[in-house]
Amino acid sequence: MTNRYVSMIFVALFGIAFLFAGSACAAVDFPADEAGISAYVQAKTSVDLNDAKGAFATIERETDDYIIGTVAMSGHSEEQCPHVYVSADGWVVAYYPDDRSSGWLLPWHYYSGGAISTTTLNETIVKVCDQINGTATGLKYYDFRHPNATKMMIIVESTTGSNWFNVTIPASFATYAADWSHYASTRYSGSGYGWSKTYIDGNCFSSFDVGHKWAYGSLLGQFDNGVEHKIQIVTDRGTGHVGLVLEYAE
Repeated sequence: MTNRYVSMIFVALFGIAFLFAGSACAAVDFPADEAGISAYVQAKTSVDLNDAKGAFATIERETDDYIIGTVAMSGHSEEQCPHVYVSADGWVVAYYPDDRSSGWLLPWHYYSGGAISTTTLNETIVKVCDQINGTATGLKYYDFRHPNATKMMIIVESTTGSNWFNVTIPASFATYAADWSHYASTRYSGSGYGWSKTYIDGNCFSSFDVGHKWAYGSLLGQFDNGVEHKIQIVTDRGTGHVGLVLEYAE
């Protein structure tokens, strides 16, 4: 991978099968068949679920053992708010539904350039942990759609003009996701309207006109292992970010 400006983080993807085995109360009825990219932590050994309710914007399911709902995030639309599961024995799991690109975890509201240090799922879990006086220390990630994926790489590029990075996934790796998110904040000026476009190998995969806009998707079918791919973002009259989320196993 080449580019002097690119920001990237590596994350190990940990299976959470232990949540569903052994204890009769651990992760009771967690909707594993509905979840995609997720983050989880045991915030406490026990939680009064009434204490957790203040973190939720909506509550979809509630029992004596757990709550499932959505948690609002500043600067995000209702659609962008993750689903969250909180159990009475202290587990907090934030996740996006399985029909969503893993690009939904890109933290554009919290990102202003430089090194990437958080995700929307991390920020959501921190908010819930603060509500219940728990801790997000030890937070891990997992994608329920790809149980064989063991690693995740997040790459972010920003520009007020044009910028790019190159990525090659070794041919020996198994690639399970090559998802993306594109965000731009552009404006109108006396000389015209702002816009932002992103490209893979010269082919445009996302385009915005003036305004604050987000998009998400997958490049998996266009992302061949063992081949160098160029991801480029071009933005006029504003700032644009593009992020790539790769899930794989060596």
